[in-house]
Amino acid sequence: MTEPFRPRITPDPSLASPTEATMGDVLNEGEYADLYHLAQAEGLPYFARLNGAGDVELYLVFESIDAFSEATRDAVSIEFKTYRQKLLAVIWTLSDPQEPLGFPLAFDIGKAEDRFMALRMLEQEHTPIHYLGFHDGNLIHIYSEAVTFSHRERERGEELIRRLFEGEWETEAEPAAEEVKEAEIATVPADVLSDTILREKGTAYHFAFDRMRERYGEEEAQHLLMSTLHQAMLVIRRHARSEVRESRFTIWAGEKEKSLLLMVTPDLSSLFEVIHMSADEANPFSRFLLALPDYRETTEEAPLAVGAYPILRYEAGQLFHLELSEATQERLARLYEAEAGNQEKANPYR
Repeated sequence: MTEPFRPRITPDPSLASPTEATMGDVLNEGEYADLYHLAQAEGLPYFARLNGAGDVELYLVFESIDAFSEATRDAVSIEFKTYRQKLLAVIWTLSDPQEPLGFPLAFDIGKAEDRFMALRMLEQEHTPIHYLGFHDGNLIHIYSEAVTFSHRERERGEELIRRLFEGEWETEAEPAAEEVKEAEIATVPADVLSDTILREKGTAYHFAFDRMRERYGEEEAQHLLMSTLHQAMLVIRRHARSEVRESRFTIWAGEKEKSLLLMVTPDLSSLFEVIHMSADEANPFSRFLLALPDYRETTEEAPLAVGAYPILRYEAGQLFHLELSEATQERLARLYEAEAGNQEKANPYR
């Protein structure tokens, strides 16, 4: 008999889950016996668990509260990949591309219980992540939070599960494109951007590039700015909120009044409005770019008005380098001239 893609699994209603009331407290070994078994007896540093209500919970276990603090400085996110016929739910807790930290939970899709949990995790409204730590041989419930998935992420996750279930990759000798590695940055012509996108206004970060060039040299100064942009974009790619991960924006480079401008269009400030956190702290571009020593100010700008060029594009998790051409320059020149009030001005693109 063919095994169903969506198996039926009966949860154990006796299983207790950490709650807001247990946060900061030692978990009772009798009440949370299964958690002690998984974290202590089996020594698992991270695991998934089907709770008493039939929902999937994720657990990260740390040696101490200090270890938790060091490993969870950024907003947590979950990214789905595949590896050796297993679905990996990578829990990213540090998003710095130089020193990322991810915990890869493996679901063997050939096993009914693992397949059920993987599918259920995508279907449920949100997925709790519980952080536990050890203290004097006891488990402490340090903190809990939840992550959500967008409709697109749910569809992609289910597609990966179905392909694994149907054995599509069983004969592959080389790692599949979806396997555990950072997605490469593709290069596309800048002409793929629509006129609407090219006309967008946004946020401009001003830098004293002359001083940067004196301090680092031309090539190193450019590398510093580009690597900082990539760092901010990777944080967005791994953001805890699906609407941030699924966002779309363009990065521009231009000059104005002896400043180098790096611009993000459209304005993303509303996307990063978070309670109890300033906009600069919440917005990865502000967080990283404002930390550079030669940052001057932030303004609202229209890239076309200052003769800027689009250099990077982010589309729902995918990063693109934009390749410029003479056709791109001519198109930008025409769009500049079409803007009201620009007819009598010198065209910066010509």
